[in-house]
Amino acid sequence: MSALLKDPLDTGIHQHTITALVQNEAGTLNRLVSLFRRRGFSLASLNAGDCEQEGFSRLTLVVRGDDSDLYQCLRQLDKLIDVVSVEDLQAENAVERELALIRVEPTVENRDAVFQIAGEFYARTPRASSTGFVIEISSSPREIERLISALTPYGVTEVVRSGLVAMRV
Repeated sequence: MSALLKDPLDTGIHQHTITALVQNEAGTLNRLVSLFRRRGFSLASLNAGDCEQEGFSRLTLVVRGDDSDLYQCLRQLDKLIDVVSVEDLQAENAVERELALIRVEPTVENRDAVFQIAGEFYARTPRASSTGFVIEISSSPREIERLISALTPYGVTEVVRSGLVAMRV
């Protein structure tokens, strides 16, 4: 869309994916979350785990806001003593994945349809019982949303999502 023709429905609020390399020390995550709370940043997702460097963790954060909010967030994160590096990931230069577990309790007649839908999304069924299944998928958030929508008519009773992890390509 041309810069002159601004979409009137575009509020400027978007989701931004940020990765940070932090020292793996007691209180690091608390200081980071406190920063978000104090500054009023809208944190949609936070995922933390060990990484390739011993003594460090890699965080993936999904922040909602406009470009000004993103800039402020990056500056504030960079000021934290535990933060070694911080990066705004652009979707076109990143691989993003999320894990979801979806409990489905279909009727006996619909069990095969649920297995077929799971197969179409390359999802696995690690648990099955007489009353239903747990379906596991690791994919982009958009694909997970599509799978949940496809399964909803068959009796989705619970959804658990890990939060986004991402890395630059």
